[in-house]
Amino acid sequence: MKMDNLVIRQAEEKDIDFIIETIIEADKSGSNVISACNILNVNEIEYKDILKNILNDNIEGQEYGLSGFLVAELDNIPIGALGSWIEGAVGISSYILYSNILLFYLDKGKIPSILEKFKITKELSFRRETGAIQMEYGYVREEFRRRGVYTRLILESIKRYYPENKNIKKAQGICFKDNYKSLNASLKIGFKIIDSKLSENNNIKNIFPYYEKVLLELKQEDFDNALK
Repeated sequence: MKMDNLVIRQAEEKDIDFIIETIIEADKSGSNVISACNILNVNEIEYKDILKNILNDNIEGQEYGLSGFLVAELDNIPIGALGSWIEGAVGISSYILYSNILLFYLDKGKIPSILEKFKITKELSFRRETGAIQMEYGYVREEFRRRGVYTRLILESIKRYYPENKNIKKAQGICFKDNYKSLNASLKIGFKIIDSKLSENNNIKNIFPYYEKVLLELKQEDFDNALK
């Protein structure tokens, strides 16, 4: 199928099911493990219900905000998506927003064990820099990969915020080092690995599919070259 009719647009309410697919497949990172289900003590069906509620609420400034997603659409069919936001733009960190939103929708009896798992997952967490473009949950359906769709989504995500906001100094992304497809796509655009975290904690191994995450950055001075 030719990509001439590819359109990149902001996600809408009609896209919620596809955005849920995007979040889950991005979380799997090429594995069969849904980390969020392990952290939240829910099965995939329960997690999808939670995501549907959160996406309908469309709370901006964190990774589950519907309006933060761009959708790649080919002949009116969604084939890929990527979420983004400006860290701290709503006056509160995305981590605090994300945590409180999730806890609101969860069985209150599960919260103590979930909070314990949050502490464990911090071993592979990075601080998101205030004022930076953040990218999370990128996904392209298998049959449309290696055609530049994910690259387009990354570049259009940057264009949403820059150059209109010249105060943006960088774009950031976090992924598992073993998620080669996502990592290599970002590196080809010009992102650089600026930090990595590796855990040998057996508790981490019960949550995530892999044990090493990397922090990627594209600085403002490199935006123009990437966007050419």
